[in-house]
Amino acid sequence: MQHRFPLRDTCARWLIALVALAAVGACTVKESHHGHQLPQGVVAELQRPNVSDTRVIELLGTPSTQSAFDPGTWYYISEVQQGVAFFQPEVVDRKVLILHFDQNRVLKSVATLSKEDGSEVTLVDRETPTEGHKLTLLEQLIGNIGRFNSSGN
Repeated sequence: MQHRFPLRDTCARWLIALVALAAVGACTVKESHHGHQLPQGVVAELQRPNVSDTRVIELLGTPSTQSAFDPGTWYYISEVQQGVAFFQPEVVDRKVLILHFDQNRVLKSVATLSKEDGSEVTLVDRETPTEGHKLTLLEQLIGNIGRFNSSGN
């Protein structure tokens, strides 16, 4: 038996193949890099004596953040995340380069931290109670009657 719509069957097959290919492509692992990606050998360069803060900026750029309590402490933070499709991405690598400068803005120490050095912070979802009387919508509407006078009175 011969098909009446051979073009329609061919288009349907191509459409199914295209949708299947797009579905497979959507399930690949996506890797994203965030923050300062430190070049190879930069830590060795920082170990040299008398490295100034301007030299550090030439090598690494401005820091991700500085210490709130000590402006002579700089942090360069980088992170690698992997995720599949629409799922929450997972942090697979994190590096923190901590630089301490003295009063003369010369680098005095270098430290590195990794993902394993970090700890999870659990947020507290409690609410702080506020003082006062809780009014219903009707009490709020009725309470405003006569409260505001027209100008001139």
